[in-house]
Amino acid sequence: MKNVSRLRPALAAALVAVAAPIAVAHAAGSATTATAVSVDTGADVRPVNPLIFGIAYGDGARNATIGYPLRRWGGNSATRYNWKVDVHSTASDWYFENIPGASDRSHVPPQGNDADAFITEARSYGADVLITIPTIGWTPRADSPLQHPYFAGFSVAKYGVQEPPNPWTAATDPWDSDAGSGECLPAHNPSPNCVAYGNQGGHHLVNNDPHDTSSEVAPAFWKEWIAHLQATFGNAAGGGVRYYSLDNEVMLWNSTHRDVHPAPTTYDETWAKAFAYGGAIKQQDPAAKVNGPVTWGYCDLFGSAADNCAEGDDRAAHGGLPFVAWYLQQVCTHPLAGGAHAVDYLDLHYYPQGNVALNDDDSPTTAARRLRSLKELYDPDWVSESWIADLGDNDVNHYSKPNLIPRVRGWIDQYCPGTKLAITEYNWGNDGTTSGAVAQAELFGIFAREGVDMATRWVAPDADTVAERAFTLFLNYDGAGAKVQGSSVRAQSANVDQIGAYAFNAGARTMVLLTNKTTTAQDVNLAFASAPGTSWKLYGFDATHAVHPLATGTVSGTSVSVTGLPAMSANLLVVTGADSIFRNGFD
Repeated sequence: MKNVSRLRPALAAALVAVAAPIAVAHAAGSATTATAVSVDTGADVRPVNPLIFGIAYGDGARNATIGYPLRRWGGNSATRYNWKVDVHSTASDWYFENIPGASDRSHVPPQGNDADAFITEARSYGADVLITIPTIGWTPRADSPLQHPYFAGFSVAKYGVQEPPNPWTAATDPWDSDAGSGECLPAHNPSPNCVAYGNQGGHHLVNNDPHDTSSEVAPAFWKEWIAHLQATFGNAAGGGVRYYSLDNEVMLWNSTHRDVHPAPTTYDETWAKAFAYGGAIKQQDPAAKVNGPVTWGYCDLFGSAADNCAEGDDRAAHGGLPFVAWYLQQVCTHPLAGGAHAVDYLDLHYYPQGNVALNDDDSPTTAARRLRSLKELYDPDWVSESWIADLGDNDVNHYSKPNLIPRVRGWIDQYCPGTKLAITEYNWGNDGTTSGAVAQAELFGIFAREGVDMATRWVAPDADTVAERAFTLFLNYDGAGAKVQGSSVRAQSANVDQIGAYAFNAGARTMVLLTNKTTTAQDVNLAFASAPGTSWKLYGFDATHAVHPLATGTVSGTSVSVTGLPAMSANLLVVTGADSIFRNGFD
């Protein structure tokens, strides 16, 4: 869009292109003090892995439209999935029930099964998939019913009266009164198996029979599944499934899957399973890449489920090493036969705490806290504004200062160099939160700059939501397929709480992400270390407008001034026409 008069009237008044330095004319009511941003395309050069723009699940047709490059099959239900009959366990998410997929069990797996359909959809639009291989050792029974009543982990008829697990959920499945929550009260259920847990006065049932719903399986069961996937889609080297993860949030099994795994998962159990199952995957498909351990959050960076969050007896028994550091150590000191590692990607989940993640609250206070919490990913001096701060800063672990990505990359460098880094669950706000969408855009900048190799948001944004706009800004910013790609390069903002700045170079294109995290329009003065190109275009989105071009102009010199970036918005300045012979990156 070269003619600024064709912009929406409000933007036309606020955004007027002039040349050398680049400027967008000052809007009434915008900030009077510009934030300084410096960009150096020759410094801190790190290739951007397109797998950081992944999602979990999502509608196949919409995924194709947006162009997500990676689709994850994961979550609690993936821990117990019986591929031979297409049945999964809902675990604690929904009354520990076995839920069927395809109904025709005359084939193994059933024709039209969920997993094959999931992969087929992703392949139809050119996406890779990340498939969870269960390691818990249990799978839904092959004779699981196709209709209600389903097999359930805590039958009311068998284990007695049960209670609502929380104020918004019933004691039993509304469609099956025999499928209980597993929660109980001694006054209503006098069974000796109704026991206290935690420190909040809760009680739950123990000593249930795992065989009510599930059967034991070994790694060979999953080798058969991979063989089926190879026969259906090809092997990893030939365009088939390339990425597998070792289960999901294993340190929560004693909660999410306590009907079959009531004991806390330990350091040793997690590694033993990683070695056995990772080895089985590599044996079946040597070119496949394996993710592990798939942590649930902050506590299991440092300790196991048998520890008290960061510290405890299990950690002490393993030399006091943080769990993830110890796990990496095992990966490199215990290679498989032939020298390959059982795990290729260190796989973490991370959700900011303090009512920021998976939350519809977009009030100014929460929005500001949400955006500040991004610093938990990279700032060594930032103290979390959540319960994480209560862990203190009393030793070399600096628990109150997450510094997530540099922390774990340091462990990788120390204990298992060459391991890649994946963050396969994260969420910085529900789909309708504008601050969450701005955070999502900035997350891509952080992932690229800090060296994340794979990332999948939980879950794919709904169609036409503000969160989806953040993906569009990176995957199709001009509506004609232009993407942010190439290499992340140095960009520094003088005020990261006001303006986030992240730069990318791809041959003759230099792209700068500018996020306005405030409730007012902001001005930005950019200084490039060398002339960035000959022409520019500015794209962006905010609360009410999808990704769209804002203004265009020509470039002369190394200064760029942008005036009146909309409040709470994410914007991409694309400069083209540079001499690309000596530049890093690729198109």
